[in-house]
Amino acid sequence: MRTPKLLLPWDQWPAVDRSAWNAAVHPGNMLEDGGRASHWAPRSQRTVLFGYRRWLGHLALHEPDALDLDPSDRIIPDHVQGYITALRASITPAGTHNYVKHLHDAARIMWPDEDWTWLREVARRLAQLVEPPNKRPRMKSSSQLLDLGIDLMSKAQASTDMRPKDRALLYRDGLIIGLFATRAFRRRTFAAIRIGTTLIRVGQGYALTFRPQDTKNHQSLETSVPEVLVPYLDTYLKTYRLMIFGSDRHDGLWASAKGRPMTEEAIYERVCLHTRRAFGESVNPHLFRDCLATEIAIRDPENVAIAAHMLGHIDPTITERYYIQAETLEAGRKYQEGVMALRERLEQSEQNKRSSKET
Repeated sequence: MRTPKLLLPWDQWPAVDRSAWNAAVHPGNMLEDGGRASHWAPRSQRTVLFGYRRWLGHLALHEPDALDLDPSDRIIPDHVQGYITALRASITPAGTHNYVKHLHDAARIMWPDEDWTWLREVARRLAQLVEPPNKRPRMKSSSQLLDLGIDLMSKAQASTDMRPKDRALLYRDGLIIGLFATRAFRRRTFAAIRIGTTLIRVGQGYALTFRPQDTKNHQSLETSVPEVLVPYLDTYLKTYRLMIFGSDRHDGLWASAKGRPMTEEAIYERVCLHTRRAFGESVNPHLFRDCLATEIAIRDPENVAIAAHMLGHIDPTITERYYIQAETLEAGRKYQEGVMALRERLEQSEQNKRSSKET
């Protein structure tokens, strides 16, 4: 007897589930509306689909008879509790919350006439059990991150013992880190940069124009490449990008060694690799966003709203959170400076006392 897989394959899904999913993601047209999830980004659809496969895989392993039931009789508190117990035994609280949230997302779009309020509440309670990670020890200033990117590009240019391909990839990685440090887009947006459409030469510089489908909030985003990076980008386009295999076959800015544009996952891995080597622990692309927003709040608190535009935030309270974080960090810095100054005064006073006694 074959052991059920952790993620139930599509062809083993109950027919009613396959039909419901196809209806939910079916795109609309001029004559009819699309399904409940037709407006979701492809990545969101894949994420929820992956989560629902995990749910069906759990049932196939622990409650196989439930796959023959109507969905409303299958997605019930007892079965969901068993699912949560199994998840907790193998993954983190954050992962458990995500899978249950994805189950709720799938249920509400596949069977919208059912009342899934109870399942949403379960996901909410699981979210409350997730402790947010402490990102501060891993945060660096945007200046440090920009310097790292420039250092990598300089190393690639100066190297005499690296293979041309490796020099090109290192230069590319340095430019990626430099642009992330100064324009901390989400990695999906970052991976979507295309030469001639997203990246456009304007005078002596470059404009970056993203379509709604390239951004998380589905709004257009326009900005420019920072002046400090323009000569590096010129060099990359004229020299190093051309040294990467297959770069002439596509218009993706970030050419991979596989002859196609880099995926967002590949960009993530390269950024983490170089930051880990430089700082001892990785600074992932999303953390670059925290670093940039916090630095803007520290250096130019009166114009902290600039960060909202640069990061693509719609809700101003998100950016305000960075302002509060910046105030906390700055207060801690000033406190530390005060402690050090007091120590120096006490040490000086003690030295003066000893000198007086000796004379």
